Amino acid sequence: MCYFLRMPILSKPEMAEFSRVPPSFRHTISGRGVWRLCTLEQSCIGPMHDPTPSAPFHHFAVRLDHAPLRMGWLLDGKRTDTNMPEDHISFIPAGASFTGWLNRPVDFVCLYFTPSALTAAAGEEAMVAAKSEIRPVLGVQSPTLCRLVRALHSDAVQGHPYGRVLGESIFLSMAALLVNDGRIVSRKLYREGIGDRRIRRTLDYIHAHLDQEIDVCSIAAAAATSPYHLSRTFRISLGCSIWQYVSRNRVQLATGLMKDSALTLAQVASMSGFESYSTFAATFKADRGVSPARFRSSL
Repeated sequence: MCYFLRMPILSKPEMAEFSRVPPSFRHTISGRGVWRLCTLEQSCIGPMHDPTPSAPFHHFAVRLDHAPLRMGWLLDGKRTDTNMPEDHISFIPAGASFTGWLNRPVDFVCLYFTPSALTAAAGEEAMVAAKSEIRPVLGVQSPTLCRLVRALHSDAVQGHPYGRVLGESIFLSMAALLVNDGRIVSRKLYREGIGDRRIRRTLDYIHAHLDQEIDVCSIAAAAATSPYHLSRTFRISLGCSIWQYVSRNRVQLATGLMKDSALTLAQVASMSGFESYSTFAATFKADRGVSPARFRSSL
């Protein structure tokens, strides 16, 4: 069900600047909330199949309703579909344009914030200035980020009863989780000092697919070389095998996801690309010297 929210109304120029709702659906916007570092917008939109131009701000989307849903997008020539469960989020970085579709009207809360706002909230050191890349993701599980976006929505619905400081504190917590989620924020430091173009392509492919099933043939195809030649040149360039590198970086991805206390360790293992919890636990302990459970208890 869609309903009207009593939120601060912005002037038309500001609404145009901080909205990703296509113009033909602008009438579906039912409310907005504004804080110093972010803007929240609720709309009941769809069904649709429309191009969405790039914007100078990041875009978080969380659904509010509970009915079955299919949605997707076409981005950089790649089609992705999802049923967008209630504990999943979608994230569109600033500068990304895409064609999106929904199979029915759906009640969404969208959160908009600029790259500079994210850096201000998370800290420049956390973002490793100019060394981080924020990726678009559609339908990834993140229960705590979902809960925080809904808490911002609740604060706006209630008219900011504790002042805007509550919403700004929620956004700071969101930013800290976001920059530690390797599925969304990828460090580009891994490319430094790598001169071989095929190895750089290999690293880009690995880091883009860490949470998925990958194999040497797929990696070699992305690098435009043979599996034998890739394995040989990779070890020469990085001093380890491809699978040692993949395992090490999946452990790194898992350490960031562990900061979301709503995720079980089994969920962390699956979301980090490990085929089983036992494989995850053994790999993690070999890399970090402690079990995943002991490591998490120290956070």
